[in-house]
Amino acid sequence: QAILAQAIWLKCFPRLFARAVRVSVGCLPASKLVRHPTMPVSGPKGDSAVSKGWAGFSLSVPSLSITLENNDVYDYKLPYSVPEVPCCTRMSPMLYCCDVYCCGPCRCCFSNSKGELPFIDVVNQQDGHQVRYRAVKKCCRVPRVMTFVDGQLAGHLSRTMRCGNRCLTCLEDFQSKPVLQIGVHNHDGKQIARIDRNGRGSCCFCSPKAPMKCTGCCFTCLTCTCVMRPSFPTPCCGLLDCDPVCCDCCVKSEMTACAFYDQPCCCFGLPVCCPSVWCCLPAIETKLFKSTNTIRLNDFEVVDSETKKTVGKLQAQYRGNYPSAYKHDPRLPFRIAGSTEDANLGMLLSGLASGMVYTMGMAIPAFSGVSPKPEGTSPDYTGLVETRWASQVKKLAGLGSPEGNKPLLSDSLIVQDSMVFGTATSGTQVRGWRLLEFGYASGGLSICGATLGGKVRSRRQVRTVKEVADMITAALEHQIGEAGATFYMRFELPDLEKKIIKKGSNIAGNDVMLDSKFNPPRGGFAEQMEEVALACNCVRLCRCPCDCTPDRVICCRCPLYARVVQQPETTVKPVGAWEETAPLPVIMKITPSEKKSFASVMPTA
Repeated sequence: QAILAQAIWLKCFPRLFARAVRVSVGCLPASKLVRHPTMPVSGPKGDSAVSKGWAGFSLSVPSLSITLENNDVYDYKLPYSVPEVPCCTRMSPMLYCCDVYCCGPCRCCFSNSKGELPFIDVVNQQDGHQVRYRAVKKCCRVPRVMTFVDGQLAGHLSRTMRCGNRCLTCLEDFQSKPVLQIGVHNHDGKQIARIDRNGRGSCCFCSPKAPMKCTGCCFTCLTCTCVMRPSFPTPCCGLLDCDPVCCDCCVKSEMTACAFYDQPCCCFGLPVCCPSVWCCLPAIETKLFKSTNTIRLNDFEVVDSETKKTVGKLQAQYRGNYPSAYKHDPRLPFRIAGSTEDANLGMLLSGLASGMVYTMGMAIPAFSGVSPKPEGTSPDYTGLVETRWASQVKKLAGLGSPEGNKPLLSDSLIVQDSMVFGTATSGTQVRGWRLLEFGYASGGLSICGATLGGKVRSRRQVRTVKEVADMITAALEHQIGEAGATFYMRFELPDLEKKIIKKGSNIAGNDVMLDSKFNPPRGGFAEQMEEVALACNCVRLCRCPCDCTPDRVICCRCPLYARVVQQPETTVKPVGAWEETAPLPVIMKITPSEKKSFASVMPTA
C-alpha cells in the first residue's frame, strides 16, 4: 500500500514530489555528508603532490601490498570481472565492424589470451588513491617501468641507455669508475637519481712492495705481485646486438688466468722452515650441529645524479624455504623496503621494487639482474664467507690496526662495524652478523685453482676474539705480503625479532605453558646444540728461534654427548639493557610512528 501511494503521488504531483526530495536531502547536517578526499595536483601535468608517507615504504612480495611509513596500505587490485574488448573498438565503438570482419578470424586484436597484463595496480582502499606500475619494452630500447599516480605520470625507471653504451661501460670499468645500473627519471624525463655499481678495473695488475719482514731464517726486502684476469670478449664485437664494443677483454673478471703474489725479488738468508716443538694433550672440543640460514640481504644505495649524495636506500630481503611449510622462490625477494628523503623519489623507487620481482607481461622481471655493491651483499643461505686478503682478517680481529688494535668483533663475536670480505667487485658485507666457525689454508702451491700441500686448519667453532686472533697469527707466520692464505668463515644473523613460542617462554610477563600437541612428535624448532667430544690435540709450544705463537691440530676426537649452546649474556637481558656489544640491526624496517629520516631505518654503515 505504501509503494502504491508513492506511485500515485509521483504520477499526479511530480513537481511537488521532486521538491520534497530536494528539501529532505538538503536538510541533512554537514557532519553526515561523506566527502571523498582528493589528492591535490599542482605544477605541470603529471606532477602530483604525493603523500608524504611514500618517503618510506615496504613491499610484501607474496601479497603484493605496500605499507607506507604513515601506515597507509596499498593493496593489489584486479577487477572482479575483466571484460575483453578488441583494440579497434577501444579506439572507437564505430570501428567494431573492423574487428568482426577484418580481425575476427584470427582474433589478433583481442586481449592476450594468457591474461598477462603489462601493468600492476595497487589501491588504497581507504581513500581511493592508487598507483600503477607499467612495464614498457620498445624496439631497440631497454626495458623501463613507468609509475602513474591517480592516472598521471610520475616518472619512470630504466636501465642504462646511451649511444655507445658498451664502449662507455667498458671504459668506466677499466678506469674503476662507478657504472650506472638504474636511472630514476621524473615525469619530464630528467634523471634525478641513480643506482651504481663499482667499476671492475683493468685486467692486469702489477705492484712491487718492500715488506722488510723476516720469515724463518730469511729476511725479505723486495717482493712483486702480478695478476692477469682478462674477460671474455663479446662475440662479433657486439654488432649482433646493435651495441658495438671493442677491447672489453681488457676489463678485469673474477677468473684468474695467471697470478703470483708477493714473490721475493731480494732477500737475505735461507728460506727454510724452522723446527718447532709440539706436544700431544687431551682436551674437550665442541662442534656446532648443522644449521641453515633462511635469510640474506641485498642493499642498494640511491645517489643524486648531480651531487652524488645519498638520497635513498633500498633493501631486498630474501627468505629460504627450509625448514618451512610455506614455499617461496628463494631467488626472488620476499620483502623490499625503501627509504628516501623525498616522497616522489620513494614512490618511483617502489616501481623499482616491483620491477625486481614481477614480470608484468615480460619474460623476466625488468630489473631482475640488478646487482648490489659488495658493501650491500650479505652472506648467502649457507653463511660461508672466504677471503685471501690478510688485511681484512687482521682488521676483523684487531691485529695491526692503527686505531689502537681495537677489533671489530665484540665479546659475543658479532661484527660491530662495516666489514667487507673480498674485492671491490665481488665481496660480502658481514656487519651485524655473528662469527661461528673459523679456519684457513696457507703455505700451499696453487695450480689451476687447487691447493697442494701447505698448512690446513678446517673450520672449527670459535668462542673468543683471542682464539680468532691466534689462528690468524698462525696462518700468516710464513706469509710475506697481502695474499697467500685463504680464510674460511661461517656466520649467522642474530634474530632480533619476537621469537616463536617455546617451552619456558615469557609473554607479557607471564610464563607460557605449551600444549602437548603444539609441536609434532620430535618436531618443531629446536635450540641450537653442539657436540661435546674428547679430542687429542697436538699443541705447538714454540718455534725457533723465538716464536711462541700458539697453534694446534686436532688429531682425533671421540663424541661424548650433546648440549644446548649457551647464548651470550647480552642476549638474555631485557630490552633497553644492551651493552655496547649488542647485535646491530641489519634488517631494514619502516616504523610508522618512529621514523625520522631515511638514514635512521637503514642499518648499513
